Amino acid sequence: MPLIVTGESATQVRAAFASAVLDIVPDRPWVVLDADRERPDAETLGATLRGGVTPAVILRAASLRAAMDLLAAPPDGLPDDAVRRLGAVLVVDAPDGARVRIAAAHYLRPTERDAQGHVQRRPPAVLATWDPATDAFEHFAWGITPELADRVDRSQADLEQRQAARAVSLARLAAGPDRDPVRVRATIAALVASEPPREHAPDHAAARPSGLRSPLSDPHVH
Repeated sequence: MPLIVTGESATQVRAAFASAVLDIVPDRPWVVLDADRERPDAETLGATLRGGVTPAVILRAASLRAAMDLLAAPPDGLPDDAVRRLGAVLVVDAPDGARVRIAAAHYLRPTERDAQGHVQRRPPAVLATWDPATDAFEHFAWGITPELADRVDRSQADLEQRQAARAVSLARLAAGPDRDPVRVRATIAALVASEPPREHAPDHAAARPSGLRSPLSDPHVH
C-alpha cells in the first residue's frame, strides 16, 4: 500500500519514517518521493505501482487535510481519485520539542464502485492517534478491519492474526538491545518468511463499468 508521511518535522525525519515503514517487509521494492521538491503526477504514480514498486510521498503539512490540499492544488495537482489511492497517511511531529513520533495515522479510502457501477468516494478514516496523557496510541483501525483486509488482499481473520503477530514481534525487537540495521532487517525477514501462507480476500461480485478512468482508480467492488 502506498504511503504519505507529512507533518512539520524536517524533511530527513519524514524520509526516515517512510523508509523505516516500507523497509519492514523484505524484498519489496519501494521509493520515497519528496513532493516539496517535485510533486508527482498521476501517471508517474500509476506507473510506479504497476511496476511493483511501493511509493511513499513525503511533504510538509500540518495535517491530513493540509497534505491532501497540497497534493491536489492547481494548476497541476493530483486528481482526487489519485490522492485517495495513496493509502496510509502518517503525520509525524515532535510536540513541544519532545521525541519525534507519529502523531496520527489515517487511511485514505480509494475511489470505489458499488455493484451498480456507481462511483463512491468515502471520507478518510482514522487508524490511530497519539494520546500524550497516556503516552500511548489510541487505536481505531478495528472499525474498518474488513476494508483494510480487502485492500491488501487478505481475509479478515488472516489480517488480524498477522497484524497481532507482527506487532508482538516488532515490539520485542524494539525493546531488545540490538540496533544493528543489517541484523534487525534479517530478523524481520525471518519473521515474515515464517508466517503461514496468505489467505486471500473473498472474491467480489462483478460490477457494471463506470465512466471513471484513472491509472490509480480501484477497479474492485467493496
